Amino acid sequence: MMKLKYLFLLFTVVLFCGCSEDDAEPVFTLQNAEVVADAEGGEYTVTVTSTSDWTVSEGAAWVATEISTTKDKLVLKVNENLEKTDRSLTLTLTNAENLSQTVSVKQGTYAYSANHHYKLPVVFHVLYWNANNTQHYVKEGHLQKVLDLVNQYYENSGVDMNFEFVMATEDPDGNKLEEPGVSREKWQYTTMDCTSFMGSGDKKYKDILWDTNRYVNVVLYNFSDELVMGIAQFPWLPEPFELGGISQAPKGANLSENPYPQCVSLNNKYIYDIPEGADKYSMSNVIVTLSHELGHFLGLYHAFNQLNNGNTNTNLDTDYCTDTPPYNKALYDVKLTNYLTYNPEITSKSSDAYKVYVMRVNSKTNVEFRSANIMDYAISDANAFTKEQAARVRYILNHALFMPGPKDHTGADFTETRGSASDFRFTPQFME
Repeated sequence: MMKLKYLFLLFTVVLFCGCSEDDAEPVFTLQNAEVVADAEGGEYTVTVTSTSDWTVSEGAAWVATEISTTKDKLVLKVNENLEKTDRSLTLTLTNAENLSQTVSVKQGTYAYSANHHYKLPVVFHVLYWNANNTQHYVKEGHLQKVLDLVNQYYENSGVDMNFEFVMATEDPDGNKLEEPGVSREKWQYTTMDCTSFMGSGDKKYKDILWDTNRYVNVVLYNFSDELVMGIAQFPWLPEPFELGGISQAPKGANLSENPYPQCVSLNNKYIYDIPEGADKYSMSNVIVTLSHELGHFLGLYHAFNQLNNGNTNTNLDTDYCTDTPPYNKALYDVKLTNYLTYNPEITSKSSDAYKVYVMRVNSKTNVEFRSANIMDYAISDANAFTKEQAARVRYILNHALFMPGPKDHTGADFTETRGSASDFRFTPQFME
């Protein structure tokens, strides 16, 4: 009898334990589920407790997700926010028991500060007719190399520019770019006139560009004038901000959009022209060309003397920077053209010809100097900016319209009003 009671008790305990396991409540909880990320971005961890396997929904290009091998952590890798506005995202976690939890991700943006280090997202619009023509359909990875070398030019220019160009990682809709900084777009023309592209105001040209407040747009196509290597639109400032040589949009005007392409255009004929070796020289070096055109885009004029009508036969200092020695380019061109007419192209920095034609004569002091400024033309070391040029660029980055990055627009009025301000229209202002 005692044995039967014991067996019955044991059976009851086993049955009870079995029922307890079968009826256990599923668990799915999160810790640190509200993520507030700095503008710089970073890595954030959400702790997950679940009685079954779980998955996470697809998010946005600016947040990468990773589930730990132990299934108890969700790691969020948040990109730096280079936009002018805050952003947010909700991720949904679902386990095998069909329970769901959400993770909230919020990220602020950079506030304006006088010493902010700007990172300017660049998108290259590769306009092509034939995808098999690598001169038009530029080889994958090449444009990253080009921009890396441009950054080296700016970084090693002799002054602290306090900014850099970065390949854009997302398109305007927030989709991740499979090829960072590159948008390949089939185009209806095999060649285009670059001045018409920059200055006609034709909507089909403007529509190529991505939001100019978020991206630096560089458009690659085959120029009908093959001697032109690049061209760029100058920036605009909103009133009350002003800088010599930079056009100003008045208070109360509609400043929401410039109908002309606020961008840089590059002739794809020279896209692979990158001299290899310290002694090699090319007047069509694409790295120098893009560095030069981006200088225009950021408010810099040519280092040589040049009147508003393009005339370079003048001794007037016209670039609004007193620390760039002025010279009469028309006189210089006569000598260089005469040499190139009867001699081969200059391809070596150690050649006698290079040593002669890299020199200029200061039109104010009549003293000879060596050309090194990136905003010069022709035979030049093209590896330097000056302090006053850096100050101009900084002013543009801080205040200009249609320019990525945080801005100081204190005192500017962006409300459209009646009167003379409502009659204001942007005009094309570009330079090779």
